[in-house]
Amino acid sequence: MQHLNRKSVVYTALNYWYLKLYSPIYKYKPPLMKNIFVLALSAAVFFASCNNKPAGSVDEKMEKELQEKFINAKEGEVIELPEGTFTLNRPLLLDGVKNVTIKGKGKDKTILSFKGQKDGAEGIRITADGIVMEDFAVLDAKGDCIKVQDATNVTFRRMSVGWTALHDVKNGSYGTYPVGCTNVLIEECDVFGSSDAGIYVGQSKNIVVRKNHVYDNVAGIEIENSSDADVYDNLAENNTGGILIFDLPDLPVKNGARCRVFNNRIVNNNTKNFAVKGTTVAEIPAGTGMIVMATNQCEVFKNTISGHNSVSASIVAYTSLQKPYKDTIYDPYCGGISFFDNVISRGTGNVDKEVLFGKMFAAVFGDKVPDVVVDGEVNPAYKNADGSVKEEYKICIRNNGNITFSNMDLGNKGKGKDDDLSKFDCTLPAVNEVKLNL
Repeated sequence: MQHLNRKSVVYTALNYWYLKLYSPIYKYKPPLMKNIFVLALSAAVFFASCNNKPAGSVDEKMEKELQEKFINAKEGEVIELPEGTFTLNRPLLLDGVKNVTIKGKGKDKTILSFKGQKDGAEGIRITADGIVMEDFAVLDAKGDCIKVQDATNVTFRRMSVGWTALHDVKNGSYGTYPVGCTNVLIEECDVFGSSDAGIYVGQSKNIVVRKNHVYDNVAGIEIENSSDADVYDNLAENNTGGILIFDLPDLPVKNGARCRVFNNRIVNNNTKNFAVKGTTVAEIPAGTGMIVMATNQCEVFKNTISGHNSVSASIVAYTSLQKPYKDTIYDPYCGGISFFDNVISRGTGNVDKEVLFGKMFAAVFGDKVPDVVVDGEVNPAYKNADGSVKEEYKICIRNNGNITFSNMDLGNKGKGKDDDLSKFDCTLPAVNEVKLNL
């Protein structure tokens, strides 16, 4: 209202001086001071109109202020972000300054939009320890929305992160993207629209991902090549795949282990896969609840997994992708996996046959894929001399209600396919709770 009143006053004054100077009623040439006043007044109107930026135009003043705040930040500083929607052209960078808090007025009140970003890939990029980000939104970055690399003690809290054009292959890969980090907390965030994973944590250790809402991504939550991760009390819905626990070859940090995925609602993740072709997640079929692939000592328990058209949960080796790799240290197999006390119900649609995993499932099962499947492949190093699997490397599946199940025996091209779930009725030692030192 104040803005409108100010604008009204300016235009009233301009109209008055226009009539005074050019109307036939006034027959004189204005003195120099009056000309100067008219020019000043015209300039005021011009700058007032510049401040009324159309939607999507870059807020250069705010962009400069924020960049200066990030560049000049001191250890222990709180960077306050004002309320409003601000469109930025360039990324915000914070490098080497410890214990900085970046705080907005609320994830629906302070919005940093990078739509049409010209420079850089990330919206925000941080390489610093002790970082807390809370109560603001980061939207529509050219690449990843927020990347934090090689940092200790990283917190994402009450944030909204993603792409407003949902299900678009041109969207960035990751919403929240801590990589190579220690002590990571992601909580109470809304993450959406990622063409790879909404919440991604890679090559990191000591991780808690809780109470988030991830939706309309290819993968809702992905924990990759990481150790000691607790993922709980999240809602993953309307993604291509709900929650993925992966280990991939040819990465600096290898062979993740010790994860717990529990008390999550993983529902109706049937969105058509819109990942970039050639990426690992591009092989995830629409209608996937969970995939545990090539990791060790992982517990999946007390989750609700419902409404998936392709497969509710699968435990597979990386070799099932049939992709070559050169990493001699990498272990492509699953071992020490416990899957128990989950509530599972299928969707009513058909298996997605457009991607590799979906084609594999359809080739073995048609359109009736069991609720839980394993590929049956075991690392020879996991076996005793008599061929039995060592206790600590077993896959245990129990107390999940009246589910359907199959061991696909992919190593033998399905010749020994076995649907006897009782062979997987076993118990493994509990994985320890993750305790963060933030």
